[in-house]
Amino acid sequence: MSYLSTAESFSKGIATQLQPRMLFAVIMPLVVAVISIIFLLIFAWNPLDNWFFSSASNWSWFQKAQSSLGGWGFSTMSDWLAGLLSFISLTAIGIIIGLAAAAIMVTPLAVKYISTHYFPHLEKKGEYANSVSIYNAVKVSAIFIIGWLITLPLWFIPFMSIILSVFWGAYAFSHMSQVDAIVEHATAEERRYILSNHKKGFWFIGLVCALLTLIPFMGLVMPVFSIIVCTHYGLKALETYRQSKTINQTT
Repeated sequence: MSYLSTAESFSKGIATQLQPRMLFAVIMPLVVAVISIIFLLIFAWNPLDNWFFSSASNWSWFQKAQSSLGGWGFSTMSDWLAGLLSFISLTAIGIIIGLAAAAIMVTPLAVKYISTHYFPHLEKKGEYANSVSIYNAVKVSAIFIIGWLITLPLWFIPFMSIILSVFWGAYAFSHMSQVDAIVEHATAEERRYILSNHKKGFWFIGLVCALLTLIPFMGLVMPVFSIIVCTHYGLKALETYRQSKTINQTT
């Protein structure tokens, strides 16, 4: 059931993404991400660059990279490796800020459209939707940023940069959207059930969206598209769960 629901969610997600309001919504997280990246590069570049460089003496991999690149003219690590790490880190943080903004501001639009056109009879039983949504966005953003920074040294292992980018992208796309997708409709008990029993489906959606970001320019669409697909999947899972409970209660 999980796989079929996921496939159906992607097909309906594409149709929903092509709606004018959803196409326009793509601009919002992009603008927030770009502004965040510019702000971070202006105000956080030097502190982060200095931190990377000052910490290099404790990193054996960094020292090995320095000696390996010494013959290529990179004698000052802060001019290249530390600067590269700083740029990658700040760009990723800016992107997750854009995704968090999309989760908070775009998800209500997506949920309203999808619930109206695909799940008109699904009753809204959620409580404290805004508080839960903001808490989830902050939590996922914090885990993403900390995890990204901790695993950043592994980028210098062959192919690990791609693997880690896909992993953290899958985490962000799935976990940022899975709560918001059902928070307006599901009770706290229903929300726990959906997130526990359908976590593989949400992870699969996040993984597919993360892989699609490897295609040029697809990353511009994925923040909103992942929200749309997760909303289709989450509401379908909730509808199925309630139907199964009704059947069990009548038998």
